[in-house]
Amino acid sequence: MIKTTLCLLAMLSCFCVTTVAAEPSQAPTIRVAIYGDSGADGFKLFPPLLKDVTDIQMEVLNGQQIRDGALDKFDLIILPGGSGSGQEKSLGNDGVKKVKRFIESGKGLIAIGAGAYFTLKQDIINAQTKDPRWDRGVTNLKIEFSELGLKIVGDKFRGEQEVSYCSGPVMDVNFSVMRPNVEVLARFRTETAQNGTPKGIQVNSPAILLTTYGKGTVVLVSPRIEQTPSMKEVLVKLIRHVADNLCFGKEAPSVLRTETSQPNPVVASAVKYMNAMGTVEWIPEKEIPWYEPSKKVSFHAGEKYKGIPYTQAGRYTDLETFKSMLRADTNGVPVYPGPFGPKQYRGTDCSSSCSYAWKRVIPYLPVMYTGNMGPGYLHIINPQTGKTAPIFKRVGDYRIKDFNKCKDVIAENGREVMERCYDQLLPGDALIKRPNGHIMMVCRVDKAAKVVYVTEQTGTIRNNQTTWRIEHPMPYSALLDSGYLPIAINEDILTK
Repeated sequence: MIKTTLCLLAMLSCFCVTTVAAEPSQAPTIRVAIYGDSGADGFKLFPPLLKDVTDIQMEVLNGQQIRDGALDKFDLIILPGGSGSGQEKSLGNDGVKKVKRFIESGKGLIAIGAGAYFTLKQDIINAQTKDPRWDRGVTNLKIEFSELGLKIVGDKFRGEQEVSYCSGPVMDVNFSVMRPNVEVLARFRTETAQNGTPKGIQVNSPAILLTTYGKGTVVLVSPRIEQTPSMKEVLVKLIRHVADNLCFGKEAPSVLRTETSQPNPVVASAVKYMNAMGTVEWIPEKEIPWYEPSKKVSFHAGEKYKGIPYTQAGRYTDLETFKSMLRADTNGVPVYPGPFGPKQYRGTDCSSSCSYAWKRVIPYLPVMYTGNMGPGYLHIINPQTGKTAPIFKRVGDYRIKDFNKCKDVIAENGREVMERCYDQLLPGDALIKRPNGHIMMVCRVDKAAKVVYVTEQTGTIRNNQTTWRIEHPMPYSALLDSGYLPIAINEDILTK
């Protein structure tokens, strides 16, 4: 994909011009795998480039070694320049799966040039190329680091920096609300557009990205910083940053509260939005078949409903979007004018409604599913610090062996322990269960009565013409019997 020979010549001509001061000897060793097989020609540059960095231990792996499980002993993998499609081919399906599971489990990835193309094709990050034509040329370009980027690489790199460029991807980011946010660490300030590639799309587009995949941390680099003498320190800082954020094998974090603990006002304000989603009134202009037609349920034309409708098909609708779709009517209740198909009508399910409520006050949150809302599961980047952190913590001191078996978790911890955890719930927290996934937002707790009041979007149209239950009382005993675990938004992801 990339003109590897020209890139390698440029790299070899400028080796060892700069050095990076080694970290103190007590710094833990970062175990780095360099992918070095067909399509990854640039791997040859990393061992001599980083040999004097004492806290980085490198080993080159081929596709067969990765397929055989050799990645397990490493902290992060570097996918170098060469050919993205070549890397995919040499890894094979099993190797690609091993790389993705490695990152998802809480390890790290730094993808450069062709490695960045591979990462985009594998849908590992919330980004995509602006144009399929990749052969933009080999030259030097200018990039400029963002404030977040400078926090990671150091203020000495403030202002425009010259880097080697070998047809790396030109990208758009954050096109999906369903994916963790991508933070831009640097942008291109100049461009090249050779070989018939489009002009005007590269300037100000992202050059270096930071994001998460599952529990793992990902850095994607379009230019060839490893062949740019002045960028060697940047590469080392990026490796160290990814290593600092590793969470493989760590227990899901918990928050322990006392009688005097107060709700975080940002998180607690999500309850108001959640309740507003559940009380908006509307009338369908035409019959709306349920998202599962086999259930033979409908929202009936001309009847008044309350709350955004339930669906697992078109679950991409926050309160503002739903209101914008409604049309004023003479009886004072807005009319929903469509779409009406079971896979097309707009609404939310339990997890997306909670997600939109939290997203209202924490805009960089993704819209999630119950399968990735367990404590310690899905991680995101704090946009102020660049740190990777899980979105959810456990509330209380209960232990989890398998989040997908919540009733077993309760049985293993005991009802008394779980009740103490319920006592610690605050507004804006949640109760979640698996494997038959459901999540409810906590409004308040009556510890004396052992009752949690929740708001939830449900899969049932009730007699009062709603799929919602607003501030509905749930006794501790019912929660325990159903298998609900108490979770909270991790305050480490909040900006100040």
